Amino acid sequence: MAKYNIASVEKMERVKSKFTESFNSGFTDVLELKTMRGKFWFVPPGETIVAHKHEVQEEIYYQIKGPGKILFGESGEEVVEVPEGSIVSVPPETWRQIINDTEKEHVWLIIGAPPVDKDGIR
Repeated sequence: MAKYNIASVEKMERVKSKFTESFNSGFTDVLELKTMRGKFWFVPPGETIVAHKHEVQEEIYYQIKGPGKILFGESGEEVVEVPEGSIVSVPPETWRQIINDTEKEHVWLIIGAPPVDKDGIR
């Protein structure tokens, strides 16, 4: 029999970010992920996810509900529009920050590998 795990996003606990007014729901543990980590991020109007980069973790960002924007560069000098339904890959050493400058909540799916804990640099 196939081994798999399933979870409902609506039933996951939303945890407030330590740095902004955004919320996230992690699913690494509930899905028993071993080689990657993942979270849904819920970014209210006018809010952000903290600017950061990673030492070793590569990430993909899937814009579920938006459209969104990602600022790239240590000072956010490059602004990239991310249409709803688009996916972006970001290597570890690249500074990135999600911003929501719209009137509606944005939802992102972010998956990183390898599953390194506390790999972010702010």
